[in-house]
This record gives sequence, C-alpha cells and structure tokens, in this order.
Amino acid sequence: MAGQILGAYCRAVMSSMLDATATLLFPQHRKRIAEMKDDAWYPMEDYVRMIQDLHAKLGDTTMTALGQAAVQKTFHLTKAQGFDTLEKVFKDFNALSSAVVRNATPDEAVRTVSLTKDTVVMESESKVPPSLMVGYFRGLFFAFGKLVTSETVERKGDTVRYTLKWL
Repeated sequence: MAGQILGAYCRAVMSSMLDATATLLFPQHRKRIAEMKDDAWYPMEDYVRMIQDLHAKLGDTTMTALGQAAVQKTFHLTKAQGFDTLEKVFKDFNALSSAVVRNATPDEAVRTVSLTKDTVVMESESKVPPSLMVGYFRGLFFAFGKLVTSETVERKGDTVRYTLKWL
C-alpha cells in the first residue's frame, strides 16, 4: 500500500500555498482540498502531484517561501504530536513525518543522518521538490526561534541530502 497523508495536514499545507497564489490558479487543487476531511487519510501521491504542479508553475524561490509559511500554519499539529523542541523534531525527522503520513514507502521518508548542537543532515528520495523541503526545514527552525545560517542541498542519484546549520 502506498503512503497516505492526514487530511488536516494536507489541507493546512495546501491551503497555505494556494492562498498565496493568484485565485485563478489551480482550481482543481482548490476543489480537491475543499472536499478533504481533517480526520481522513488521502493518497500521498495526490499530495505530491499537487506540490509538483505548484512547483512547475511557481519555481524554487516561491516554493521555499511557501514551505516556510506552511510550517507556520501546521506548527500546532507538530507540537500537538509531542514534537515541542528542535531536538525532538530533527533527531528522527521520520518520526515527525509518521504523525501525518502513514504507510510511507522508503522514497517518501526523510531520514535524519546526523544531528549536532548546530547542524542537521537529512536525506530523502521524496518526489517533493527540494526547495519546498528546505522551506519546511527553515520554517521549523524559525518556529523554534533559530536562524538558519547555511544550507546545502546535494543530489546523488535519487537521494537528496540536506545540510542545515543554525544559530
């Protein structure tokens, strides 16, 4: 079975992103999101397809900004799941993801490779654009009062490695 995403999370993220775009863009996605129920589970592939559509139209810079904004809208869900410190979030990022994604396939997971007092390294084969992932990560750091001072995104085959440093 392919991964599924919790409706509340999908709605919050996608609504945040769609609210930041022109009203006439993505009418089919707006309709789909409006029909979702918070406590239902939806195919992860639908979420990824919507994200990819936005990325194709809006580009990397906008997707990073939208990722940061989406975290602001979903941070209450993160904290409600017990991820109330930066260390809890990034020590095992996949644990955070599993709170809103179930039955994730290995290519949908984000793995923490290492975490130190000022650096985190993560890897993923996710089909979500790396620019959006960077926006999510930045948004989480900001939510905990931290400033990302550098970020590196490297691709090796299907694997994307994210290295972020903060103050």
